[in-house]
Amino acid sequence: MSEQPKPYRVETTIGADRDTVWRAMTDAVQIREWFGWDHGDLDGEIQYIFVDHAKQEPPERMLFDDGSYLELVPDGHRTTIRAVLPGSLDGTDWDDVYDGMEEGWRSFFEQLRFLLEIRPQGRRRTIYLTGTAAAAEVLAIVGTDGQPWHTSRYQQITVNQAGHLLVVAAQAPLTGDAEGPISLTITTYGLDDAAFAAVLAEWTAHWTGVPDAKVTTKAGESTVTI
Repeated sequence: MSEQPKPYRVETTIGADRDTVWRAMTDAVQIREWFGWDHGDLDGEIQYIFVDHAKQEPPERMLFDDGSYLELVPDGHRTTIRAVLPGSLDGTDWDDVYDGMEEGWRSFFEQLRFLLEIRPQGRRRTIYLTGTAAAAEVLAIVGTDGQPWHTSRYQQITVNQAGHLLVVAAQAPLTGDAEGPISLTITTYGLDDAAFAAVLAEWTAHWTGVPDAKVTTKAGESTVTI
């Protein structure tokens, strides 16, 4: 296969008008409410990606240094947000190629859709769990009592009964039985310290049996890992 990066085209339709989505993808305070997950330098990451290495073309496009771009396609009170790295997707060479950037945008767009459609109150706090496991093992931890939000080859996203967004993201197809790197991001909003600590303890307990288990969140000024 060529050494060129995998082209991608990721898009999600959000139940919000173009100007609302544009503000959410250009205002650093709002970006922090949907992009990525909490870690020691999320603010620095946002600055690097969305400010230092991006060019805005309001109200519908943002260009990045690597040739990729985000664009908005408005349709009344709905807007499609799209991440594109140009290149030919023809042929079969790319069929089984996992790409972290492609899947990252897929996760983050769904997190953005959750923010703008559900409009949860209060600040976001996340728990990011990583390890090595087969998808079935992690999906069993998540359970089946959630509301489906998004399903694709490498991701399953649900809203659990507590109203938290759960993003399972693997580097192997979720329908297979291969073990590999896998993550679970729990997004919460509006929890006080005690409530968030309880959620963190619950998910940490669930995750400790996963090989290479690591839990990352932001607690005050420290990043918590196990």
